[in-house]
Amino acid sequence: MSKKIKISLVMLLLFISSTAFASVLMSQWTEGTSRFCKYSDGEVVEISFGSTCSSTN
Repeated sequence: MSKKIKISLVMLLLFISSTAFASVLMSQWTEGTSRFCKYSDGEVVEISFGSTCSSTN
């Protein structure tokens, strides 16, 4: 294999692996002065009441 092809394959694998970790917003709710965001990987993030949840984490 040529060097350019090997480098391209490594870059492609890095790109695919980095995008595989993003999960999407499933639900959001408020409790008192806090807002909570739940993502598809099960992660729950607490943000300030006036902020909005990002669509991915």
